[in-house]
Amino acid sequence: MLLTCDAHLDELRRATRYPQVRSRVRSPVSGRLINEIGELAIRVEKLPQLERSIDPFDDYLLALAEAGGADYLVTGDKAHMLSLGKHRTTRIVAARDFAALLKI
Repeated sequence: MLLTCDAHLDELRRATRYPQVRSRVRSPVSGRLINEIGELAIRVEKLPQLERSIDPFDDYLLALAEAGGADYLVTGDKAHMLSLGKHRTTRIVAARDFAALLKI
């Protein structure tokens, strides 16, 4: 199950405007991807207030995982998110490790 929320979709839109992303993914493709995530994912509306991450802008991801009952939070953020390892019952893992768990 894939979870999302408004803050997550907003961050994805913002991140796709970065030059390093635009050089790899064209705007129409990234826009479609974000729209599909918004359609396919379960949208979590009410997130708990948290102050756990070193980066306060990441707290909504932990709140999303908690409110949605996520088993995994997949991230590439080594400095802030991966260093936590876990939030309540949600394991925080890198994409490569998650793929290995799924045997992709």
